[in-house]
Amino acid sequence: MQQTEHTDLPPLPDRQAALFLDFDGTLIDIAPRPDAVIVPPDLPVLLGRLARSLDGAVAIVTGRALDVARALTGAPDPCPWTFAAEHGTVLAASHGIPPLPEPAGPPREWRDRAAAFADARPGLLLEEKTYGFVLHFRAAPERAEEATAFLRQMAEGSAFQVIPAHAAAELRPKGSDKGSAVDWMMRHAPFAGRIPVFIGDDVTDEDGMRAARAHGGAGYRVPERFPGGPRDVRAWLTQLAERLEATAVTHGAA
Repeated sequence: MQQTEHTDLPPLPDRQAALFLDFDGTLIDIAPRPDAVIVPPDLPVLLGRLARSLDGAVAIVTGRALDVARALTGAPDPCPWTFAAEHGTVLAASHGIPPLPEPAGPPREWRDRAAAFADARPGLLLEEKTYGFVLHFRAAPERAEEATAFLRQMAEGSAFQVIPAHAAAELRPKGSDKGSAVDWMMRHAPFAGRIPVFIGDDVTDEDGMRAARAHGGAGYRVPERFPGGPRDVRAWLTQLAERLEATAVTHGAA
């Protein structure tokens, strides 16, 4: 991977760390459409290296649906890292972490109304998930207020909330966020007892950063701490993997 040009990136953690990584905008660049992202071919290898060096304490904490996140990261089976998908609503791990309490999804009628709303407005895109859905307006930024108001009116008085995201608004269950997912994982192996590091780029990542700090760790935001964006994050993670592997060799030789 290309090395970062910046020298003021966060300090590299040691092997007692637990990594919680957002995906879009953090590990990969944002694209005009969710299905148009480009994933660096060596990213799955890097994630695997980190998971091995940290005894599995690596999680992708993403707003993506679980099956999409697995496909985009080239996740093997069994996968050495954990997924907290749909902003922490869905948890998938090979390490025996118990699943999160399962919320109810929105009524089918809501999904149909959202689809009709998007179809009638060029530039809007509906992304469906298991427990919610997203209206993307990157191609029609003038629709942002209208789309957000539509979802908020729908969710009013219900068990759902509307969360702003990158050029999008998402309807999802109340109480499901990246912070609650980090809290849950930190109670169980292989994350328990480690020092969490959360890296993200969006308002939806702030809950995860707060949770990491509450557990004695750190939360870093892109681009504030990684000026070069995902390229810097991947370079930083590559340096971390190399350091952890070198330390393991040194300890083994001793």
